[in-house]
Amino acid sequence: MPFLVLFIGTTVFAQIDEFGITGGITNYFGDLNTKASFKQVGPSAAAFYRYNIGYRGAWRNSFSWGVAQFNDATNKDAWNQQRNLSFKTDIFEVSSMIEFNFLKYDKESKKHWFTPYIATGLAIFFFNPKAQYNGKWYYLQPLGTEGQNDPSYSGVKKYHLYSFAIPFVGGFKFSFARYWNLCIEGGLRQTFTKYLDDVSGKYPSYPSLPGGSTGIAAALSDRSAENGGEKIGKAGYQRGDGTLDKYLFGGITLSYTIMKQRCPTVSGPNTYR
Repeated sequence: MPFLVLFIGTTVFAQIDEFGITGGITNYFGDLNTKASFKQVGPSAAAFYRYNIGYRGAWRNSFSWGVAQFNDATNKDAWNQQRNLSFKTDIFEVSSMIEFNFLKYDKESKKHWFTPYIATGLAIFFFNPKAQYNGKWYYLQPLGTEGQNDPSYSGVKKYHLYSFAIPFVGGFKFSFARYWNLCIEGGLRQTFTKYLDDVSGKYPSYPSLPGGSTGIAAALSDRSAENGGEKIGKAGYQRGDGTLDKYLFGGITLSYTIMKQRCPTVSGPNTYR
């Protein structure tokens, strides 16, 4: 007798491709912000693509923008206040990171719809610090405020306007309306530059500055006397502590997952004679 075998299948959707945007804040940590202050945060935004690897991991590629800034005048340290330096810069970052979900994350499940996660990887970013003086903004790197325009005299080379960074990211995400995801995230970037803020080493001597003691480079190199205080920028005196700078992106992410139907999975046979 012939047999008819009926396979009853379940439709499964692949949750691989995900696209999203982020909005939030930028904060800088370095020679000016020595107390981890959040008094002068700037805006940030990002767009990203996430390739989900099963339920526990993902590979994320992002393009991010943010504004890092700080002013010595808001620092609680008396020496920083007297130094009186400030800066502002746009940051344009391209990053690639691997994410790990602490819990199983399944957008079609009523049980596994949320998870905390961490991520790390590698980023390259571009920056160009500037400062305001007498109502006008000046880009600082071309001025060589620590003597970079005359390295044979100062021994300090001009820094690049790009650098690499290692991101350390943590967050919490959950799915809603099946295709949509919402994340709250914060990510610190450890950079490999000391000059995100244009401050690192020692005060230069005037002969190593464009325009000497009367040029705009000298005015922006030592701003300690602008508020009537004592001028502290003597050649060879400390201007910065020489540590690598950091910045942070934090915010809320909204993303959309493209569901792709896979082949049905067999849930069991029924046999008829």
